[in-house]
Amino acid sequence: MKSCLKFIFPLMLSLTALQTSAQTVVPTDQNYYIEFGLTPLHVRSEAGDVSHPQAARLAFGKNVHPNWALEGFYLTTYTKDSRPGFDATATHYGLALKPKVAMTDSTELFARLGWSHANMTVATDGSRTGTDFTYGWGIQTAFTKSVYGQLDYMTYYDKEGTSAKGFTLAIGTRF
Repeated sequence: MKSCLKFIFPLMLSLTALQTSAQTVVPTDQNYYIEFGLTPLHVRSEAGDVSHPQAARLAFGKNVHPNWALEGFYLTTYTKDSRPGFDATATHYGLALKPKVAMTDSTELFARLGWSHANMTVATDGSRTGTDFTYGWGIQTAFTKSVYGQLDYMTYYDKEGTSAKGFTLAIGTRF
């Protein structure tokens, strides 16, 4: 996945540079947004065990340019994996830069690059707390002028053999 990041970041920068003539997806009077999403996390322990707790993510952001946004997020598990003998919980919060490029008048591709702080408890490894580079990519489409849907894949934590990543299906509103 790290080699994929080396490809995604230059691609997003190139697409952003080529974007100057396309119409913007974000109305100019709605620079702030809030999103709520559900994430089935994929948590891998140092021992190689895997757990799939369910998580919810809340993100708040500001569009600083038609092709860039800054956002903060908070993700926490709300149910544990029901397998006996191994479970995991996770809480993450962080800040990210969100480069994006409009594909149509209502759909855009984006990446997220930032840092997050993780508090994870993995039954076989104990607790992990730390800060790590957070990255991902996704697609977002507008339903109305202020409401949109989003699908993304994020890596929230990947250190010392323990990782937390997953797809998120979210709905957001601009204001």
